[in-house]
Amino acid sequence: MEVLIDTNVFIQREGDWTVPKPLQELENLLKTEGHTILVHPLSKQEIRNYENDERRETAESKIATYAELGFPSYPDSTSTAFRAHVPDGADFNEQVDNALLYAVFEERVDVLITEDKGMHRKADDLDIGEEVLNVDQARNRFREEQAAYQGPPSIQKKQVGDLDVDDPIFDSLKAEYDFRSWFESIPDERDAYVNWNSDDSLGAVLILKPNEAESVGSKPELGKRDRLKICTLKVAADRRGSKIGELLVSISIREAIQHELEEVYLTHHINSDDYLVQLISQYGFKLASRESDGEGVFVKRLTPGPGDDPDPLEVNIRFYPSFYDGEEVGKFLVPIKPQFHSRLFPTYEKRQPKLSEFSGQFLTEGNAIKKAYLSHANTRKIEPGDLLLFYRSNDHKELTSLGVCERVEYGVTDAATVVELVGKRSVFTTHEIKEMVESPTTVILFKWHFDLDNPLHYQVLLNEGVLSGPPQTIQEVDDASYQYIRKKGSIDERFTIY
Repeated sequence: MEVLIDTNVFIQREGDWTVPKPLQELENLLKTEGHTILVHPLSKQEIRNYENDERRETAESKIATYAELGFPSYPDSTSTAFRAHVPDGADFNEQVDNALLYAVFEERVDVLITEDKGMHRKADDLDIGEEVLNVDQARNRFREEQAAYQGPPSIQKKQVGDLDVDDPIFDSLKAEYDFRSWFESIPDERDAYVNWNSDDSLGAVLILKPNEAESVGSKPELGKRDRLKICTLKVAADRRGSKIGELLVSISIREAIQHELEEVYLTHHINSDDYLVQLISQYGFKLASRESDGEGVFVKRLTPGPGDDPDPLEVNIRFYPSFYDGEEVGKFLVPIKPQFHSRLFPTYEKRQPKLSEFSGQFLTEGNAIKKAYLSHANTRKIEPGDLLLFYRSNDHKELTSLGVCERVEYGVTDAATVVELVGKRSVFTTHEIKEMVESPTTVILFKWHFDLDNPLHYQVLLNEGVLSGPPQTIQEVDDASYQYIRKKGSIDERFTIY
């Protein structure tokens, strides 16, 4: 998030005394979790107006440690919704206060931290009180978010030669077959996608072999054809629930696309209550054959093959990431704020990584293929199978990503119901969900399929009549507009079924 801090917060840091504990803890939380701490340019000017030279120099040295909010907008005579509650400031200090509130009101920042009680009263009048917090409130809010969003370490691309065959993650595989001999026989240069624990053991591992033209299975024999083989896909027990398995499946599919391979397969000794089988079956892997020793051969096609005639919903599951986009399904443009967009769609090319990600941290909802979107939109037209075209608002103002609705629930007012529906697939904390359901909430569960190769900017969409103004809520897109988006957004038509 982008967090704006008022000068009255800096006052607590001016002297040589110890920084107050609540503020110290808040700063640590914000920096550790990769949030951006900003100051308003008028706040800097306010400090420069201090008459006491020593006080001014001390304050300037403190404020210099934070980034500046660039090119902020200011309320004017056209800002009627804002001016209805906040008249023009009587002096410079009040004008500064109003400018900070306007940055929140216009969604230029996510949170404002201030100790000014008058600003809190104005924030309540503007209906942005939940985004304007004092130091204690902010500390509690971000402390809760830190606990709720403790993402797993990120995936790194390594080589097999970097891995230790004696890592505990391989123990169950050694019990099933002579894993050591196989591991030591494959080239050290083969790519592996891995997830490290803090003790340098493996939390997850994916080893792939593209273009394996071998006959697989014996009951029945599946014959030779070019396929991508998932040699190893393993997630440690303590990593389950992080959606890292979904991320590995997604990587496998994207690798197959890169190598222009229509089929992906893996072999696996099936166990009772099998986590891997439960995972891959959600994305179209089917038990297609067995080896002579009884090992299952699971095969997945990325597009329908000869003789396949799937219905729209079947396409989205069996042949993921293909999707049906014919006239039988609706198409909806879904606006999403930047801070939520970044967490939900981490593969978006213009996304700014969080500082925490440089130390290997990702968010669970970003790992997931299946995601959740919560809204107070009035529409009740979305149905399973409909396309969702996500529009990043405020900063980049462009259409970026495509998903397919799997399930939708309207008018939900019970927080426990929402939490059960979305699991770890939503960007919202339990605290935020409880606040959301104070008004009837729409819960959309969807699969992410693609990011647009050519994101479409607001001005382009406006010029072409796809939009008539900045999208404020979910809106349906007609077929002509969707065809324009599909073509100009460079959606890969190899994976569109109609």
